[in-house]
Amino acid sequence: MNTISNEYNQLPDKVRAFFDRQYKDSYQLLDACRHPRTGLYADAYLAMDENPESRCSIAATGVGLIGLCVADMEGWDSNAAEKVKQTLRGAMGEIDGCKPERDPSTGFFAHFVDMETGANLHSEISTIDTSLLVAGALFAGHHFKDSAPEIAGMAHKLLGSVDWRVVVADKERGVINMIVKDGKGRAPLPPYNEYVLVAYLALLCQPEDPDIQDLWYNTFAEERINELPQINYRDIPVLTDTTFEQAFLSSFVHQFPFFLVPEYAKSETYREFYANACMADRLKWKELSDVPSYVWGYGAGPNDGLFGGYHADKINNAPHNIASAYIVAGFLPVYPAGIYDLYALYRAHIPYDEYVNPQDLQDEEKFRDPYKYGLHRYSWWHLEQPDRWYPTKVTVIDWSSMLYGLTAFKRGMSFFTERMQDLNGQQGQRMQNLNQQVGG
Repeated sequence: MNTISNEYNQLPDKVRAFFDRQYKDSYQLLDACRHPRTGLYADAYLAMDENPESRCSIAATGVGLIGLCVADMEGWDSNAAEKVKQTLRGAMGEIDGCKPERDPSTGFFAHFVDMETGANLHSEISTIDTSLLVAGALFAGHHFKDSAPEIAGMAHKLLGSVDWRVVVADKERGVINMIVKDGKGRAPLPPYNEYVLVAYLALLCQPEDPDIQDLWYNTFAEERINELPQINYRDIPVLTDTTFEQAFLSSFVHQFPFFLVPEYAKSETYREFYANACMADRLKWKELSDVPSYVWGYGAGPNDGLFGGYHADKINNAPHNIASAYIVAGFLPVYPAGIYDLYALYRAHIPYDEYVNPQDLQDEEKFRDPYKYGLHRYSWWHLEQPDRWYPTKVTVIDWSSMLYGLTAFKRGMSFFTERMQDLNGQQGQRMQNLNQQVGG
């Protein structure tokens, strides 16, 4: 049942019109990044070049699958189910001439592959990017379970084609391997981080493996969330990792588990930490001079043309203080007033669908092209300057927070929790195994 939230129904007409436009555009950007033959999704939307680009991101492909579910629900794409099947065939190497690179021993995917052929584009075999693809497939399998039940079969085939045991680096401390090389896990990363998704999928696929069980239940299970590493911003406890002297994390790290791991989406404990992360992000921006209250959002993304390249911005580590509007959207489930922050930014500074400059048509083109699909990454200090910064691309994985947050604002978090399988059955299996061990 496609319910509509009270928050959405109560929006003033002008704000709702903005919401509806930005919401649909959040899908349209994804569709612009989709390869028409292989169904794979590009790493980024290129503001001033041809799309889709030639580089596919396996993680972005998972985002694209969830986007197709949203488009189907909202009636934006009547061919969404067929597109999902085509994308899954492309990802699984079942389209002629396209075979995405995978580790032959474990089935994990390369992070970046060629959109046409699937050849590895000098990237690592990534556990988190594979997980984002698989999560999108499972999400689509549930969404289309009645209208296209074969999708669920394809999704579970993909899940089962990966040997998740290799992700376990330290099952006692919740350390997960970030990459796979020659069939073995490498680059261990301690919690807390978005790799919660990796541990969740590992247990979903291989629930009887004792190491995978311990990895989840010793560190990531709902009753363990309060024990995850924390750091205070002012007096606000925020989840962090155990590295870099407990620095703050980029806000997307908190958002991905919230939308994609059902135990976390349903957890009041995690929701409180999620609201804390949102508050800390907002309050830190208020410490900056000459920044209005609607400017905030420590996200990750490219900075091409301003400084360096890609950067994951966070509290106390945000070069040039680039704000990410999609982070604001991602926090809407715990801060629904954020929709007015986005509207203020749109109306006062980035009217992406209305901006004109008859005196400087080149400026008009440079402004409208980067924001063709709405608000994303921007430099507050450049917005009103004659030499302002024009973002050249939008990375799809980071853009996902815009799609997810707006969907949850209108349809509620049940849209996400109902489409990802929780671990209740695995909890029962673990208790059975423990009882058998005690009895033995």
